[in-house]
Amino acid sequence: MENAIIVCDFDGTVSKKDGINLFLEEFADPEWLDIEDDWVNGRISTCDAMRMQFGTIKNMTEEKLEKFFESVEIDEYFAEFYEKSKKKGIKVVIISDGFEYFIKKILSRYGINDIEIYSNSFEFKDGKFAMGFPYKNESCQKKAGTCKCSFIKKFKEFYKTVYYIGDGASDFCPSKKVDFLFAKNKLSEYCQKNDIPYVKYTDFNGVINNDRLGLNN
Repeated sequence: MENAIIVCDFDGTVSKKDGINLFLEEFADPEWLDIEDDWVNGRISTCDAMRMQFGTIKNMTEEKLEKFFESVEIDEYFAEFYEKSKKKGIKVVIISDGFEYFIKKILSRYGINDIEIYSNSFEFKDGKFAMGFPYKNESCQKKAGTCKCSFIKKFKEFYKTVYYIGDGASDFCPSKKVDFLFAKNKLSEYCQKNDIPYVKYTDFNGVINNDRLGLNN
């Protein structure tokens, strides 16, 4: 077995803010918030929520899309964390219930082009959005577009230790299944309420300096 793998959420974890929410706040009709409420409370799936929310966006252009990507910032320490992890021989992957297209566009601005990403697919063509959900699991309790727990189960067959770094609702389920958890924001609150062991962090500098990973050794 390989020694370790680190699984990172993206929106609100690697990126400073949730990129999907930022996009919807800027371009979608206000009704996207009602759809979000239905998703948060489990009344609709991620797939249905995203299709409905993006369906409220009118007059999108390639230029608006590209300008938006330029506005999304990532954690100041993520690039350093990623490079140190690679030097230590620790694999890092991003698993997100957002869109791979968004993630690649944002990370490329910071010179990060080689990280493995597992997420929902996205395409903008002829003024229309098209999305797909290749990692959907019909039995997923969260009704996620990308079932993170399925990946965690698979990784545990090949790695001695599965680390996880997250911040929000899409990380609730996998938080119970990993070997070591870094959490902040809604995820840390969830872990406290449900007695799930975790290490609280505010940015990736805290992850870098955690003795368990030994990235500074």
